[in-house]
Amino acid sequence: MIKKFNPWFFLPILLSGCLFLVDKIFFLPIVVENTHSWKKIERSFYEYKEDLFQVMKENHQKNPNRRIGVILGSSRSGEFDTKLISRFVANTDTYNFAAPFGPISFQYYWMERILSEDIPIAYFMVEIDPLLFTKSAIQYSLNGSYETSFVLTHMDLYRENKGDPWTVSSNGFSVDEVETYFLKKLFALYKYPLDFGAIKANNQNIEIGFVPGLSANITGKEHKRDFLSKILMANRELLGAMPNEIKFANADFFLEKDAENMFETYLNPFQISITQIYFFKQMIQITQDKNIPVIFYYPVVAPPLRSRMEKNSLLADFQKATSALVLESKQKYKADFRIVDPSQDSRWTCKDFVDSLHLSGACFPNLLPILFQSIP
Repeated sequence: MIKKFNPWFFLPILLSGCLFLVDKIFFLPIVVENTHSWKKIERSFYEYKEDLFQVMKENHQKNPNRRIGVILGSSRSGEFDTKLISRFVANTDTYNFAAPFGPISFQYYWMERILSEDIPIAYFMVEIDPLLFTKSAIQYSLNGSYETSFVLTHMDLYRENKGDPWTVSSNGFSVDEVETYFLKKLFALYKYPLDFGAIKANNQNIEIGFVPGLSANITGKEHKRDFLSKILMANRELLGAMPNEIKFANADFFLEKDAENMFETYLNPFQISITQIYFFKQMIQITQDKNIPVIFYYPVVAPPLRSRMEKNSLLADFQKATSALVLESKQKYKADFRIVDPSQDSRWTCKDFVDSLHLSGACFPNLLPILFQSIP
């Protein structure tokens, strides 16, 4: 007996399909500009690295004899400028792929892509510290900053969660991280949650210098649009660098308060990410036999934060574990690896900070020779 066709059976499927299509509207740039808070710019730094990559390839085609240096790290490394570095590394253009809270997985992603090109690499600089190895560090980069093939290739389906995280066997991103990546990739409202407060703020005039009561003749979304155009310009004129124009040192009481907030938010307790350890080992493996200088840079932090990181041997244990991996490969493969900790260098004299993590722009001339002077 033939059952009678029931159209109601397909209604949930049809409704789900319609909702899925409606959700895609919120991926449109004009919709994102109006619904995503103008103050949230971190994701844009990640997204615009693709533009910087294209600039790098185009410039190499025009000047094939120029070598290329690559900066990988967080916003603390975003200020390294190719013009200043060229004083120490000759015939080299340095491209800055650093991003806010740029985790090791994001650094490895770009290292792998750059090495896949036929480009003469002068050096890599890799920023490593406990913050970039935390479970929180990956959040920005999961917003579509990786190619899907990269995520699927480095997916850890059977992760061990017991034992020493430095020796635990891993294959990449955890299942939860992969799930988050695809949810943000496929669903706009998951990536850009609807916030009516942000919609209102985006279309209101912003305050001059963020001072209450003084309004500028520019809306929040217009201000963000201008800022994004500056990133694109920096990709072409400064090869991705965003030099810090703040030259002063902040007050001790502010640094103390900021250090307490950073430590309690990200490092207490210190939850190290097995994902980031895996990609750190991959960075070492992919460069160990290529005869490319790799600078492993332990960034300096303000004294109030460093003193907290030194408690319970957090910083010492981290540096011991990371340096052991670097030195083991250096000895085995004669790799050109350098470990640089400016805080332990007698040449390091400028110690002004604008917050607990970021150096004053005035300190970079002091930092550059410590990092780059020995690069041939």
